[in-house]
Amino acid sequence: MKKFYLLCLLTLAPQAYAQSTNSNGFKLKAIGNIQRLAFASCNKHDKKQPLWQDLSRQSPDLFIWGGDNVYADGKGIAEILAAYKQQNAVEGYASFKAVTPIIGTWDDHDYGKNNGGNDYADKKLSQQYALDFLQEPLKSLRRKQEGIYTSYDFGEAGKKIKIILLDNRYFMNPKAGSILGEAQWKWLEQEINNSKASLHLVVSSISVLTPATIHTEEWAEYPAEKARLKRILKSGKKPYLYLTGDRHFSSIFTKEDELEFMSSGMTHNAPVAIRPYLRAIYPNTVFKHNYGLIDFEWEGSNPLLTLSVRTEQGQSLNQKRIKWISSRWTEI
Repeated sequence: MKKFYLLCLLTLAPQAYAQSTNSNGFKLKAIGNIQRLAFASCNKHDKKQPLWQDLSRQSPDLFIWGGDNVYADGKGIAEILAAYKQQNAVEGYASFKAVTPIIGTWDDHDYGKNNGGNDYADKKLSQQYALDFLQEPLKSLRRKQEGIYTSYDFGEAGKKIKIILLDNRYFMNPKAGSILGEAQWKWLEQEINNSKASLHLVVSSISVLTPATIHTEEWAEYPAEKARLKRILKSGKKPYLYLTGDRHFSSIFTKEDELEFMSSGMTHNAPVAIRPYLRAIYPNTVFKHNYGLIDFEWEGSNPLLTLSVRTEQGQSLNQKRIKWISSRWTEI
């Protein structure tokens, strides 16, 4: 019996090792200094998805889902699970996922309720489905806590990047004027206070710097929360920028001394009728299927970033090269 058991182990070991080295967790741990990162949002799982081929050609060290990763709100919790299953079966995504480490957060359409917040009845089960889709380990703290917020550190000292994934849904309470909830706020303060990173990337599924706009959601609707977010990030005395989505177009813009890179619309874009209105508010808007790409260079521990919006035609639009000078990003 012992010989048979040993034979089984030897037979299964190569397969088990191959599975473990191909897991998302293994690929994440294998990341050294990040040289290229891609992120995207607003992806309808039942539409054509033309961007995966170009994403694969760009070979990012990491990909970030920024929310609305599938669209299954208002259809019941079983439909969310079905949507994730359908997305995982998309050929281009499956090929990309096989070689690229992936992290992410959610927004309302994959959370399960349009503009949904803390009152969504199925949020706990939806959280587990989202984490399954993101290939989160079963023993992860994200499986046990309320909300899917988390952070990752990548790179060596002096070139370390901290990626902060906010959860703008699980605790959102418009009546109380709250987005993150106190548990997440305390966690965020600790992340910034204890950070050893030289750069902070803050992923928010809704826009942080845009003004309040009709029929949309943004941090501007929660002015006290927005001020608190800025205060905490500034207290870290490290370069930071926001990576956002939600709007079905892309733009790179600054407000006062902060910068936001919005990438939205992997499979669909804002209606043509409202584009003149949006162009008047947002500079350099891109109304094409797109994703965001960031290339990283360093001068000592000071980051130099190249931001660009990539389209399905392989174009790089709105390319900006920025450097942190005097506590703000400056285009160079």
